[in-house]
Amino acid sequence: NFGTGHAVFYMTNSAQGNEVVAYERNSYGTLFEAHRFATGGRGSGGKVDPLASQGSLTLSQDRQWLFAVNAGSGTLSVFRVVDSLLVLADQVATGGAEPTSVAQHGNLVYVVNAAGSSSVSGFAFLGGHLVPIPNSQQFLSANGANPGSVSFTADGKFLIATEKTGNNVDVFEVQSNGTLSAVTV
Repeated sequence: NFGTGHAVFYMTNSAQGNEVVAYERNSYGTLFEAHRFATGGRGSGGKVDPLASQGSLTLSQDRQWLFAVNAGSGTLSVFRVVDSLLVLADQVATGGAEPTSVAQHGNLVYVVNAAGSSSVSGFAFLGGHLVPIPNSQQFLSANGANPGSVSFTADGKFLIATEKTGNNVDVFEVQSNGTLSAVTV
């Protein structure tokens, strides 16, 4: 029975075809009726927390959109949330390799790419579609930083990425055009 407006989502991260699994949740907290929704991309595979990150699946502030990273294909998918049903609205390349975490604030979406030269890349979020922001890519403090998560401060003035390898926190100031300042570690 759909329509309660309460759902729990998780991502499979399957290398053959990434999916988001949605469970309807009733008023008692019981989960039922799992449904699977293809992201259109591939995950990285693995069994025990292969992304080792927080925010690989992120619900928008208004709870109407769900963002899912596709680490195996270097893409980001956007779903429209209708109770516990998902409708794939967009999928874009993240501008880097192995996206592991995504954050949204207002009409800005940033993703952290873990492989190679670890970086963050930004998108304008317009009506369910992601539009790359020119010159928004910024690199973390080190190659192979092994980022764990990316998030905005509550006021949206800063973007923060954590690095597991160097045990650093990278802070970027969000400019008025959606780009970022140079990193402060």
